[in-house]
Amino acid sequence: MVCKNDQHPDSVSEVPYILFVLQAEEFCDLINSGVFWDHVVEVQNHYPTFTICYVTNKLMKYIKNSEQSQYKNSSGSNGCRPPPVEQVLCKLVTHYDGVHSKQCTDESEVAEHVVGLTTSLANCQFRKPLTWLSVHAKGVIIPKGFVDKAKLNKDPWFMSLLAIPKVQPRFAHAIWKKYRTMRSLLNVYMDPSTTDHEKEVLLKDLKCEDCLGEESRRVGPVCSKRVQNSHGTRWGNGGR
Repeated sequence: MVCKNDQHPDSVSEVPYILFVLQAEEFCDLINSGVFWDHVVEVQNHYPTFTICYVTNKLMKYIKNSEQSQYKNSSGSNGCRPPPVEQVLCKLVTHYDGVHSKQCTDESEVAEHVVGLTTSLANCQFRKPLTWLSVHAKGVIIPKGFVDKAKLNKDPWFMSLLAIPKVQPRFAHAIWKKYRTMRSLLNVYMDPSTTDHEKEVLLKDLKCEDCLGEESRRVGPVCSKRVQNSHGTRWGNGGR
């Protein structure tokens, strides 16, 4: 359960995540007794939409010590075979969707993992969902002194143009001046009477402004095609 700052306890939200913290001996006993997979299935049946994670403490160290002890005390007999831990962990990945595992070396790492996981899950409840723009525009910066920087920095359409690889701010600005919304540009790209070639070179003759506000160069065919590939083809191609 997660409660936002100053939020009433009755309005807390449920995080669909179940975490089991097991000591190495407990985890190996579940495997040796043959009930581990029954436990996984039972939890999944009760909580089908939840992510499940098994955290073990000192598992590899425990297995190594057990093998050494069995080897010393075997006296030529077969002895008890160690549990197939690696096979179990691999099967969790390949056969069970939404079930994970984490091996920690000591108690401090277990605590660190639990705290970090809890914090991340809590933050995810109130984090804005990722969009194409938020992913690709991360780190995109408009240069100092750029015309209308404050205004453009808050314009999603301009920032989506700027997020296209190798589209410079002055090119994005020239396109933005001609097509003030994404819809206005998409209407051209989706027009069935416009050929594919016309769409590719649609923006090439648009003029860019320099730092003095004077139109100095064109967007060019390469940039025009990049924008068309990024925005035009995403909505289907109705050209000839």
